[in-house]
Amino acid sequence: MIPKLILSLLIITCVSCEKFRFDNYTLYKILPKDLNEIKVLQNLYDSDTRFDFWRDPVPNAEYVTVVSAPKYKGELEGLLNRSGIAFEVAMQNIQNAIDKERVGQYNRNNIWSMRWDRYYDLSAINAWLDDLARQFPSLVTIVSAGTSYEGRDIKGVKISHGEGRRIIFIESGIHSREWITPSTVCYAISQLLTSTDPETMAAARDFDWYIFPVTNPDGYVWTHTEFRLWRKNRRPYGSEFGVDLNRNWNSNWLVRGSSTNPSSINYAGPGPFSEPETKHLADYLRPLADRIELYLSMHSSGQLLLIPFGNTTEPLANYHDALNIGRRAMGALSVRYGTPYTTGNVAEAIYYATGITVDWVKEHLHVPLVYIYELRDRGTYGHLLPPDQILPTAEETMDSFLDLIHQARRFGYMNSGNSLSVSLGMKIILGITVLQRFL
Repeated sequence: MIPKLILSLLIITCVSCEKFRFDNYTLYKILPKDLNEIKVLQNLYDSDTRFDFWRDPVPNAEYVTVVSAPKYKGELEGLLNRSGIAFEVAMQNIQNAIDKERVGQYNRNNIWSMRWDRYYDLSAINAWLDDLARQFPSLVTIVSAGTSYEGRDIKGVKISHGEGRRIIFIESGIHSREWITPSTVCYAISQLLTSTDPETMAAARDFDWYIFPVTNPDGYVWTHTEFRLWRKNRRPYGSEFGVDLNRNWNSNWLVRGSSTNPSSINYAGPGPFSEPETKHLADYLRPLADRIELYLSMHSSGQLLLIPFGNTTEPLANYHDALNIGRRAMGALSVRYGTPYTTGNVAEAIYYATGITVDWVKEHLHVPLVYIYELRDRGTYGHLLPPDQILPTAEETMDSFLDLIHQARRFGYMNSGNSLSVSLGMKIILGITVLQRFL
């Protein structure tokens, strides 16, 4: 990504120009071995805006990823070499990866033309959702969580087999450059509607699914039309643009892991819920709160499953249950392709970050199980995951959705609130679990 200090100036002058290119921008994967090396990287992160960190230098970081413009690569490599910090070039020219990202053409009134080997822009995703509602009128309802700053609909679907179900809520695309997240949740939508797998069909029947593929529509459009690596929304603040919508929620807002500088990629905004996208989504969630059993917030990358909270490593709320359920579900995720995931709370597994969606959902709505997914990969491609990894990512993630439900039921969650019968196999599992509690 371009240096932060010149980012907004380029965006202002680029409104009518061709899409910005990242020719010879390099992605480095840095491998710090101790706290001293982390401190060197932290100092660079805090003091030098010429470099863009995709994975932050925090004390427990297995690796750090950073992008450099061509003219600063020598300085960055020099610093790393002088400090004895190991690194590798993950991508020599990230524009090559961008050029290989196929953006598909969706054919209206043909839901099967949505493919899982390419990405899609906002208009294609929304058209597909509309077509699903026409194709499955008894199951699919178009829902809206309000409008964005630029007036775009925050569109989603409700998949329901009847009244009385508890809710699984999935939001995606709040960081607009993370293209793999809308693709993954669109695949999940398709599976819930068309799969003949008994477990998938049962999950579709047992719950009301509210799924929003793109909750930052303005930013997502900008990544397709002007600037591929844009993260924030598109509201102007002075001469700068955008707020990090995943730092704008009213839960320990601005305490840690966010910025008061509008030019920063993690600018938290002038106040909690200052942005229409977060305010409208929160307003949409409140009336549903009592029925939401599971809330999933989709991000990339790093191959992590995170639970609240981002301000402390203390095991708050139902930390231990959520952790054990998540770890088992990540085991199920790894079966298909061997993809390893790490599970932990936000502060212990990745970094301190406050004002984030899941903390607000947990703290204010008291949803029993709340998770953040950081999808593939671990530093090779980062936010530029190749199209041939879309389907594998989506398949293994869907596997884990189903196992989250399975494991949650084993731990006593997601069993109440509807009149649907539980399968015989699940009854046996639940019976064993209950019996074990008395032994």
